[in-house]
Amino acid sequence: MDVARYRAHCPTCPWTSRDFSRYGTAENAARAHADEKDHACHVIDQYGLRVTGSTVRPGDSA
Repeated sequence: MDVARYRAHCPTCPWTSRDFSRYGTAENAARAHADEKDHACHVIDQYGLRVTGSTVRPGDSA
């Protein structure tokens, strides 16, 4: 059985996080990058597709 993998991704710069098995961990990585670099980020799945509703903007609360 394949395990879903998630990554945080920034469309503004070439940054993509490592693979995470939990969506929440990838979302936390996206939030950290958004706050650090002032970029909007999102979570992508193992196929490189953006997860609906996963956009994290700088200053968004958890």
